[in-house]
Amino acid sequence: MSLIRSIQAEAIEAATSVSSLLRKCKLLAARLDHAQLAQWVEQELNGYPDDADLPAYRVTRAYSYGNFAGPFSTATDLQIPVEILPEALQDHYRVARLGHAISYYEGLVQGAKPASVQLPWNVALAIKYASKLTPNMQCIAAWQQIPIGAIDRLLDAIKNAVLGYAIDLERASPDAGELPMGAKPISEERLTQIFNTNIAGSVGNVANGGSGFSQTAQVTAGTGDWDALRQQLLSLGLKEADLAGLKADLDEARAKGSGLEGKPQSWMGKLAGKAIEGAAGVGVEALAGGVAKAIGAYLGVS
Repeated sequence: MSLIRSIQAEAIEAATSVSSLLRKCKLLAARLDHAQLAQWVEQELNGYPDDADLPAYRVTRAYSYGNFAGPFSTATDLQIPVEILPEALQDHYRVARLGHAISYYEGLVQGAKPASVQLPWNVALAIKYASKLTPNMQCIAAWQQIPIGAIDRLLDAIKNAVLGYAIDLERASPDAGELPMGAKPISEERLTQIFNTNIAGSVGNVANGGSGFSQTAQVTAGTGDWDALRQQLLSLGLKEADLAGLKADLDEARAKGSGLEGKPQSWMGKLAGKAIEGAAGVGVEALAGGVAKAIGAYLGVS
């Protein structure tokens, strides 16, 4: 089996190790001499620096909780509103930055999965600010709590991105992964386009330092470009099952020239709702806007 076909096969298997899949992408990047892909793979495999811009799928909304103790009582798992923090820190603690190596997150979902994952607060912040919640007790520990579904979505986002990249690469040059390193079977411009469509443009939009998490992915769908629209909607957290029947209804609207009225408008509301239910690091308004813009682009409506 060719390297490209092997990557495609692993990307669609639910049980595939994302780390293993990325190592194959590392080999593919070397054979293609594709620096963008190589850099992305290295960061996914080894983790991102603490101050790095993270892809949007690695930033997720989180709620904070803490344990409190005083002379006569204790309290556990009390929710801590971020509003008790200085304004400059609130956005940072409103979301969780998932910057570790992908193997760390794979380990969290293996075997008996927990319901959530905890990321500890800075101890000094917990004591100074969270203690304001309970005048007679002091906060002794605080953490962000992340639903395990956010980790599942992170892993799925990478698989979706890799699959889209491998599909478009095979269309451009089926034997690209089998040629000697440095052979350059595809132009740098075309490789950049494929990368931007499936990785940087779809799931690679960033949230810096936990702020700006209301960003959404850049719209890459063109008029009638179903593959691009599908990738765009998947990057917003939707599932394949959510899109069943969408293409037929949108194509019918395109043929009638009805724009966003009728069925397209109904789909925008339905898909925005589903995306918001599973939001991972993106604001409600941005998610709804991303769905509307992607569908509008497909229909040729600005």
